[in-house]
Amino acid sequence: MILKRSVQLVSLIGALSVLSACTTTSGGASAEDDAPAYGSAADRKIPDYAPDGTASSFEDGPIEEPTPRVEEKSPFGNPPYYEVDGVVYHVLSSGSGYSETGIASWYGQKFHGRRTSSGEVYDMYQYTAAHKTLPLPSYARVTNIDTGDSVIVKINDRGPFVKNRIIDLSYAAAKKLGYDHHGTARVEVTVLASPGGPQKAVNPDGELEIPPMEQQHDNAKLFVQVGAFSDEMRADTLASRLREYFKQPISLTPVNVNGQKLHRVRIGPLDDARAAEAILSQLKQYSFGTPRVVTD
Repeated sequence: MILKRSVQLVSLIGALSVLSACTTTSGGASAEDDAPAYGSAADRKIPDYAPDGTASSFEDGPIEEPTPRVEEKSPFGNPPYYEVDGVVYHVLSSGSGYSETGIASWYGQKFHGRRTSSGEVYDMYQYTAAHKTLPLPSYARVTNIDTGDSVIVKINDRGPFVKNRIIDLSYAAAKKLGYDHHGTARVEVTVLASPGGPQKAVNPDGELEIPPMEQQHDNAKLFVQVGAFSDEMRADTLASRLREYFKQPISLTPVNVNGQKLHRVRIGPLDDARAAEAILSQLKQYSFGTPRVVTD
């Protein structure tokens, strides 16, 4: 559908807010403004960069992942649609059940201290992210497909407006997933909580709780997935280490994700949710990646 320029202008000016992720100008907007400033295409072309390492907030201690919760939509950053560089993006009414795989990038020092599309100030040392169409704020688990590492982020910004990229993580989140020196990574994004949708159960530690067995599908098998790797040798090494700690079966199974063959390392099948909870507790004690409970 071709949108007339007059309609676009009404959307851009009259909607609650229309912002370009990771592009809000450093001056931002005053407290009296209806929305933060709208970044320019030229600003987006300026290279971003990591902190210099001399004033790192990581020295203050470990960063806590945000706890997913259903919040009201931000008054900024949630128009029905908006346009960036001639492309029109339609904002979803809810992110409930949303999941996608693709390429993630990250943004850092260049935007540190600027206002995000939701109006919050961007802090590259917090676990946040930018997405083109999910309602703000949403919470999602982002998993590095090649390593199995994951992090929970609060999506409070718009972007990335680069072809074939699905999410922009904060510098801290990218660092936790191990691709801060690489620029991009293949990831899976799974929404945990979003305006207009139900919230998945999350305990105070930020880990997804196991749903009661009666809520699971009949005859479903319960597993704890510890990782998924493109390198079969890495998966086999992890499986061997797990066998030193656990008496339960350790499986190494191949799966295709967007045409890419991955090797999943799982513990199970397990008898019940309590057994899975006990294994999750042990894995946390032994620092085995970021395990999660799955069913087959």
